[in-house]
Amino acid sequence: MTQTRTTAMQSAATPALTGYRRGFDTCYGYLLCAFTLAVLVQIYLAGAGSFGDHKTPHSGAFKPHEDLGHYLGIAAVVLFVLALVAHESRGTMVWAFVLALLTEVAQEGLAQGGRSDMWVGGLHAFDAALILALSVWLLVLWRRRQAAR
Repeated sequence: MTQTRTTAMQSAATPALTGYRRGFDTCYGYLLCAFTLAVLVQIYLAGAGSFGDHKTPHSGAFKPHEDLGHYLGIAAVVLFVLALVAHESRGTMVWAFVLALLTEVAQEGLAQGGRSDMWVGGLHAFDAALILALSVWLLVLWRRRQAAR
């Protein structure tokens, strides 16, 4: 009896996702998985760029890293929009917004600042670690929700 009451209270607090909201939540989860994997590729590209050809100016050693970074920024904003439309939880929407800010706004600013100050460039790398940790955490939360359905 207590178990049934607890389950009923939990379902009343968090309405089940149905229809288009469930579809948007599914898209959110799959895009979040691809985003997380792309962040790992981004870290590899940063390492490859740092050991690339730097003898000639504008050698393009970091070009793949920069290009993927722009796509990651767009993907983070799309993740936020998907989280808003799915409206699974307030926490998911807030943390997706933080992920978009860290990826689209902070990374761009820190990358630009890092061109003239190596300490700001170090913050660019630190922000990347935060983005990776946050995306993994959001992915784990999404998977737990999927398993609970």
